[in-house]
Amino acid sequence: MGRCPRPGLRIVRLPALLLLTILFQGCSTTEEQVQDQIEVLAANELESPEWRSGVDELTRLGRPGARQLVALLDPGQYRGVKYREFRAEREKTRTGAAIVLGRIRHRAASASMDDRITVAYTFPERSAALRAVGKLGFTQVAVTNVTKQLADSLNSTIRLLAAVALLKLGEGTGIDTIRAAVSGPDDQTAQIAIAELENANYFGVPLLVRMRDGAPERREQLDKALQVVRLQLESQLADDDPDLRRESAQALGDIGDPEAIPQLALLLGDASNLVRYAAATSMARLRDERGIEFLFESLDDEDQIQRLNAVRSLIDVERLSGGVSERLLASLGAPDARLRSAAAQILGRAQIEEAVPSLLEATTDDDAQVRWSAVISLGRIGTHQSREALQSLLDDEDKTVAYYAQWALEKLGAG
Repeated sequence: MGRCPRPGLRIVRLPALLLLTILFQGCSTTEEQVQDQIEVLAANELESPEWRSGVDELTRLGRPGARQLVALLDPGQYRGVKYREFRAEREKTRTGAAIVLGRIRHRAASASMDDRITVAYTFPERSAALRAVGKLGFTQVAVTNVTKQLADSLNSTIRLLAAVALLKLGEGTGIDTIRAAVSGPDDQTAQIAIAELENANYFGVPLLVRMRDGAPERREQLDKALQVVRLQLESQLADDDPDLRRESAQALGDIGDPEAIPQLALLLGDASNLVRYAAATSMARLRDERGIEFLFESLDDEDQIQRLNAVRSLIDVERLSGGVSERLLASLGAPDARLRSAAAQILGRAQIEEAVPSLLEATTDDDAQVRWSAVISLGRIGTHQSREALQSLLDDEDKTVAYYAQWALEKLGAG
């Protein structure tokens, strides 16, 4: 069966690629298409339209081509006379392979990528591998190797790319490097940093939001980056992966743009429990009544897991954006003891000092769970005006209430 190159794309076959051709002899049609695009990478200059087209086509072909791309990263193929003679071609294919493997999130490629970020490789290869490693997910080896690049004294861009990669791996050790780049005097470095955060998907959102308020000289650029990310996040709300839907919904709440509300509202009926709560939380942070109502109704759900999810979500809403404390205070007087207890918990975890008088009153509730929830919250808030009420509960008929009264008093310290 013949090859199937992309229509209209010039394929250049070079003697330098004979070894790669031999490696993939007897391959299927898909494998031949992958090989065609690998040869496009080798035949054209880095970042040229033709080279980028080859990267895009390999990305479109996706996981069926991953094995061939991972093989391109094998250090054994880049040693000896043949490598020295055709080094430029090899480096162009390796750089493209790293980009594609990151785009298609082929996690198995992480082990093959880790050593490509060292000074032994060219800058395009290192930068492509750093970006890819950040997309492939956490491994301790990846974190260790990327962290070493933060100490690169020769290349500030490599340090910045390493910092962003760590952010995408769930590590905050490079955040100061990113902040310094964004708020520093070098416009080019700041633009690179903002562009990398823009391409970091939901991982970069919290930092972009914080710096938008903390780096006024870059406010316009940061706002533009957040709008680009917002559109990407909204498109991901329809993704098949529930984790991606959940993370995207949560990040939209961090951005705080009301334009995302219609798309978030569609997820209130999502098949995933966690996705529903993430969407409702973000809607509540945006002061949308549908999200707030969803969470408060869940506080009174028969299912303990639903109630726990609602408690956690409302803690996040009040801590991060506020706007639900009045309703929580009103819930302390609800007929259902479960709702009263949940409201007391949230007020304490969110550190709402204005709730102290109402929480003191709740320590006299007929229901023991409401009493101990109020006691714990008073201990968390740590106001000394609760000391007398807490001391009176040391002899409460319910041992759990008495235990937490002692705990809360110890939190207050000596009076």
